[in-house]
Amino acid sequence: MMLPNFKTSLIASMVAVLCACNSEIDDLVDKNAGQSDDHEHTEITSTGRLAISHADAANVSIFDTDTNALLEMFNTTNIVSGLYASPNNRFAVLIQRDDNYVEFIDGGLYQEDHGDHLHDYKQAPAFSGFTLTNDKPTHFDVSEQQAALFFDGNIDAGIAASFAILTDESIANGETLATHSFANAMHGTAQIRGDSVITTYRSEDVTSVQPNYVEQLHIHGDHFHQEQRFELDCPALHGSAQNHHHIAFGCGDGVLVIEEHNGAFNATKVANLDSFAEGARIGSIKGSEHSELFLGIAQSKLFYTIDPESAEMTQLMWQQNTENTVLASTLNTITGEFYVLESDGFLSILHAEDDWQVSARFQVLDSPAGSYALAASAADDTVFISDANNQTVLSVDTHEQTAETILTLDFTPSKITWLGIAEAAEHDH
Repeated sequence: MMLPNFKTSLIASMVAVLCACNSEIDDLVDKNAGQSDDHEHTEITSTGRLAISHADAANVSIFDTDTNALLEMFNTTNIVSGLYASPNNRFAVLIQRDDNYVEFIDGGLYQEDHGDHLHDYKQAPAFSGFTLTNDKPTHFDVSEQQAALFFDGNIDAGIAASFAILTDESIANGETLATHSFANAMHGTAQIRGDSVITTYRSEDVTSVQPNYVEQLHIHGDHFHQEQRFELDCPALHGSAQNHHHIAFGCGDGVLVIEEHNGAFNATKVANLDSFAEGARIGSIKGSEHSELFLGIAQSKLFYTIDPESAEMTQLMWQQNTENTVLASTLNTITGEFYVLESDGFLSILHAEDDWQVSARFQVLDSPAGSYALAASAADDTVFISDANNQTVLSVDTHEQTAETILTLDFTPSKITWLGIAEAAEHDH
């Protein structure tokens, strides 16, 4: 089995989109009835669904964004600590880190490739019977049609870290595509790159749970073999991302950049700026196909561009008021827009295509208080904001720069993610 190449899988998806001619709304009974594809197709125009976890209860609620109605509330096994969308936005991935458990909810909106067309489905949300139970599930890194779910393991109990490769199809089938176990525990990450995974390694002499090296693994069926461990170290590694040509990892002393050229991988280091405060480091990295530059984040609100070609790091003066803190943020992987909610109630939009400069800034909240979470729609220009203090959800039209409350909840929201059929996967008729 081959993991699709980061570039060619996108091209294949585009070809499938261009070749598709029809779609259809079917329920589960119609799907299982095995009807032929020579019937009339009707396009689904749904703006999607929202999965929202409850802050103080083991529940996840699914809402329809067309009607702003509750579709279903699911009882999870444990309180959800992390909530993500699967690579094609069909499933909500329910991370329960402290309980070593992962569950999945089928949002009910998805497409299947039926050869001569992409076939749309619109069904009721449903709990998947698929679960994963390795220790400390944490990072969920999506690369095109696949995701790597990293399990940190338990350093005190001597339980090693591992990761699992997932797709929407594999989740629907109740299986992983491939897995890998390490020699020890670590708070690591994994980036899928063609038939390789660029991932982390922790030396035995490191007492911290953070890795200090990066290595390349190559897939062999349902498991991986090590190809190389890069000589340059990456102390206190945390955070990773990739773009068209590079993969980046945040280190205590800078950013380790892995370049792919003709299937070969080489490592270089971009050092932290001298202006970094003592103890400051890049701990989160954003990458996009819309830019050769990475966006590095230090101390929550200090943003830096990382240029792999020149090995330079440059601070972005993106805030109008440097007294503001960052309440929440999220990246739209399709558009390359990075949405940042600040403590003055303004939403700033940084665009990868413009070297991560601020392209818009407008007010969405009055007198913010409490905790917030953001979710970007992949179907239109909408960002959703969950407000735990007021138990509401706002819909923000980033094109018109307007915001309105669409949900008043009877619970305190924690995490939020968008599910549905992405705009890039829609097809003309």
